[in-house]
Amino acid sequence: MNNITFGNILENLLYISNQKKSALANKLGYDVSYINKWISSKNLPSSKRINVICREIAEFIIDSLTDITRGSLINYFEIDDDSDEEYLINYIEEKLKEVYMEETRAMKDKVIQSIPKNTHSEEFYNSQSSIKPTVIQKGFVNEIHSIINKGEDLDIVLSFNLFDLNYKDKISLGNMKKTFYEISRNTNTKIIMLMGLQGDAKGREHRILNALIGINLISTYPALDFEVYNCNVNPNSTISVIKDKFVLNTTHYPDGECLVSTSSKDKKLIEDIYYNLIYIQRQKGKPLREKKTPLSMIEDQTYLQYIMNNDLRCILGSINEFFMPPDLFMDVAERTFGENENIMNELKKINIFLQNATYKSKLKVLIYEAELRKYLSSGCLHFFNTPVNLSFKERERHIEYLEKILMESNEVEIRMIDGNFIDDFRNNDNPSLYLSKSLKISKMHPISGKNYYSILSDIKFKEMCDELFDEIWNNKTDVVIDNREEIHERISKSISYTRIMSENFIESIK
Repeated sequence: MNNITFGNILENLLYISNQKKSALANKLGYDVSYINKWISSKNLPSSKRINVICREIAEFIIDSLTDITRGSLINYFEIDDDSDEEYLINYIEEKLKEVYMEETRAMKDKVIQSIPKNTHSEEFYNSQSSIKPTVIQKGFVNEIHSIINKGEDLDIVLSFNLFDLNYKDKISLGNMKKTFYEISRNTNTKIIMLMGLQGDAKGREHRILNALIGINLISTYPALDFEVYNCNVNPNSTISVIKDKFVLNTTHYPDGECLVSTSSKDKKLIEDIYYNLIYIQRQKGKPLREKKTPLSMIEDQTYLQYIMNNDLRCILGSINEFFMPPDLFMDVAERTFGENENIMNELKKINIFLQNATYKSKLKVLIYEAELRKYLSSGCLHFFNTPVNLSFKERERHIEYLEKILMESNEVEIRMIDGNFIDDFRNNDNPSLYLSKSLKISKMHPISGKNYYSILSDIKFKEMCDELFDEIWNNKTDVVIDNREEIHERISKSISYTRIMSENFIESIK
């Protein structure tokens, strides 16, 4: 068969099947003038719909066949006489796409010869490449904003190995979730991230940063539909797919520097890559965490299991129920969960265990000085990750009890964080992390009732969080204050300053 153009084959198919161009136009939902232009090669179908168009043409032709015209079609394509209907549809579909691609390629080559070197005609391009790009590329972001402007849903899959990225791209990645959250305010947004955790952490700084990125991805912006999986992905490669819209593949040097990226809007390619990644996520991906509400944490005794465990360590990203005097603990519990009798009974058990075991056993606690000051000035306590406001007197009792434990206990070690673990990576919300021998827990920052706990489930990620705490506790002397007297002095000053402000504020009201 001497096929030359898309239009040649289309015209012959209509002739063989004894069908009119107007009937095909009705089937495809186009004006007949479009069909005329395709046949005359004055124009070609849109690359965005070519897969659908070729399939519908093939189905239209096969549905139209009689025994006689079927024989003519078999002879025209020189295929086996016993080919079934589905085979014929697929054969015609692929043949149309094949000649379409050859024709558009020839047209693109012709256009390239007639346009300036640094420009391109997007009418004929469905792929582009760039050298030494950033991991979060402008083209990808522009495509996202184009979808938002059209009011369409955004369904994204990202695949990369965290350990392969360089420092600069890791910082960009750590800030990416905030961007997606802002986007989700304007359109339905779903993000699935396949994050490989294989390879060399490249030193202490990277070990801290890798873990912080993971915690950031699972604990910030809880309203966003965003899930992260540990997955053994291709090394030195990053894939970003917007379902039905766009695919971007970036290759990295072994040191993490981006070498080259290629993007495409070919629908068939995008579809294949998207569903392959979804298959990998479902079959091989390991979720980093399991989400639990505060009520389920209390009711199924997960929280109690944590405080009863060995090797207790925690980073208090916000001031919470820890180190509250027992009577204040129950007062706030009544205020927050008083209508639920089962929860109140469990909270009584937790309170008893905290006072009689946890605060008298080996415990390492890191407290952000900034969070302590914020709590003292605002009065907002995250009681089992549920925001509740305390009076100044209640806050004062709480912090004085903390000071008492700090100065009198030989088992409880409290250290204060003054600064950022990584200067280039600052979050609005400091991470909360609760570690024990068998349980690892992170908290989502509570907004609009989305106040989940994350029970870490992936073994590799749990190891990274243990390493993070050990690095900070033992080696971040530029950030962590370990002198008890100095910590006590800073806490006392914070209380004094807040008392002065509170008294002056009340006086000004009077």
